[in-house]
Amino acid sequence: MFSMNVVLSPYHLTTREPPAMAALLLAQHVVTFIPAPLAGTDLDSLGRAVEMSPRYLRFMDSWRWSMPLWESGVVGAAYRSADALSDVQHVCSALTSDERFSSLRGLMHGDLFDDEKRYLDAVSHDLLRGGPDPGVSLPVNAGLDRFGCRHGLIVMRSHATSLAQHAEEKLSKRLFTIAIPSVLQADARRIAIYRKELADVLSDLRESLQGAAKDAYRDTEQPLDRETLAEVDHAARAYTMEFDALRADMASDAEDDEVRLIDATITLSMTAAPVDAVLRSGLSAVRSLTGPARKARNESGAVAALARRDALEGRSVIALIVKPIGRSGSR
Repeated sequence: MFSMNVVLSPYHLTTREPPAMAALLLAQHVVTFIPAPLAGTDLDSLGRAVEMSPRYLRFMDSWRWSMPLWESGVVGAAYRSADALSDVQHVCSALTSDERFSSLRGLMHGDLFDDEKRYLDAVSHDLLRGGPDPGVSLPVNAGLDRFGCRHGLIVMRSHATSLAQHAEEKLSKRLFTIAIPSVLQADARRIAIYRKELADVLSDLRESLQGAAKDAYRDTEQPLDRETLAEVDHAARAYTMEFDALRADMASDAEDDEVRLIDATITLSMTAAPVDAVLRSGLSAVRSLTGPARKARNESGAVAALARRDALEGRSVIALIVKPIGRSGSR
C-alpha cells in the first residue's frame, strides 16, 4: 500500500491557500520548509532566534493555527529524517554564482545564509508578505522541487496566475485531472475531523494518487496506463460521495469553529515538469519583462543547460495543481 506524502510550499501554508488546505486534508503526511535557526531547532536556539528577529516571531505566530496538525504528525519539516534546507541552499548558491542565472542575479541575495539574523528576517518577512521577493521565493520553491524529486514525493502547486507560473505551465506535461470536493477554509481541528471521518475513502484516494505518482516518476515519457487512471477515478468518486454525505453534518457541527468552514469543488491535475522548472520559468519571466534584446543574448542554450549541468540531470518532479472551480457549501 502506498502512503501519499506531499511537499507543500511554506508560502501556501502561511496564506492558507487552496494547495495547503487540500494537502492538509488529502495527504497522509505533509512536508514543508520551515525557516529555522541554522544552529538547530532546540529550545535554546529557537529562543535566541525569536529574540534577534521579531519578524521570525510574527512568522511563527502566523502558523500557530496549524500546530495541532504538527503535533499529530500530519505536518512536518522532514521526510525520513531529511529536510529541504540543503536543497534551498544549493539553489540559492547556483542563482548567485552561476552564469546561467546572470539575468536573475540582481534579484538574488548572495549573502542570504551568511548571517542567521539576516536569513531569518528575510525569509520570515517574505513568507508573511506572500512571496514578492524572488530572492527568497525562488530558492525556497525550487529547493522544495529538488527535495520532492529526490524523495519521489508529490509537490502541491497552485494553478497558474503569474507570468512565471504560466511559463512553468508550458514546461509541464499533464497526466490527468480529477474534480473532487475539499475544504477551502477551516481550522486545524475541523480538518482533523474530516480526516478521521473520511479515513477509509481517503486511504484509497491516497493510494491511487501516490501509485500514479510513483509510475510517473519511474517514466515521465510514458502516459499513465488505463488501470492506474481507472483506480484514481474510482477512488475520487468514492471519496466525493462520502464527502457529500458528510457535508450537512459538518456544516452544522462547525457552528462554533474559530474559522468559518467553507468547502468547494477543486480540480487536481497531476503534472510532470523538469526539476528545474521553477528556475526556467523565472528566467522566462525576466526575459519577457526585459525585452527582445536581453532575451536574444540569453538564448544560447542556457535554459537547456539548467537540467544538463544539474546533479538531478534529466529528472522530473511530479506535482498536483490545485484549482478551486466552485464553492459547494459554507456556513
